[in-house]
Amino acid sequence: TKTRAYVMSSIHETQGPLIVSPPLNLYRPGLGQRIGLFGGSFNPAHEGHFHVATTALERLNLDWVWWIVARGNPLKAEHGDFAARLASAETLASHPRMRVLDIEQRHELTYSIDTITRFQQRNQTTRFVWLMGGDNLEHFHKWKDWEAIAARVPIAVIARPGAELGNSEFETRFADAYLPEADADTLADRPAPTWTYLTGGMVDASSTAIRNQEVR
Repeated sequence: TKTRAYVMSSIHETQGPLIVSPPLNLYRPGLGQRIGLFGGSFNPAHEGHFHVATTALERLNLDWVWWIVARGNPLKAEHGDFAARLASAETLASHPRMRVLDIEQRHELTYSIDTITRFQQRNQTTRFVWLMGGDNLEHFHKWKDWEAIAARVPIAVIARPGAELGNSEFETRFADAYLPEADADTLADRPAPTWTYLTGGMVDASSTAIRNQEVR
């Protein structure tokens, strides 16, 4: 296995804050940094996920993108093995300004609202942005406390193949909070609720297609 020194190899508890190795303090990442929180099942992670992360990193003027591997998805019947999903995300997140975190598994967090709240409470000067692929937008209103998520943190939706604007309850509810794509690099500096939609090149890959191909 090729070693990537800049990809997280382990997360461990100390008596103080949670620490990532290589050194990165999740609860004190740096005053005023812009960090994208990219949550997902990653079952498995694929190039489409990496495209979402790199697009957000560049277009939103972020310092970091943290991949948060979900403990489980309440909206899905099959989650896949956590260790395998974590490993696939670590393999894909090949970038010096990306980290892969298993914080939800270690702290038994199931819902994104709880993960976001935990980070914000312990990083009051950090500017977080929630990242999601456009294929998640249509069902976002089914997430626990989805309106509270939008009220807590700016959201960036990155275009994905087959997903279009105009089909989600989220867009209707937060139409007045839309930030034009031309101003997306200021998203992290704006108060929630604010959201933007990033278009551009897309990668046609999906976890479902990969799993189906593996079964054959």
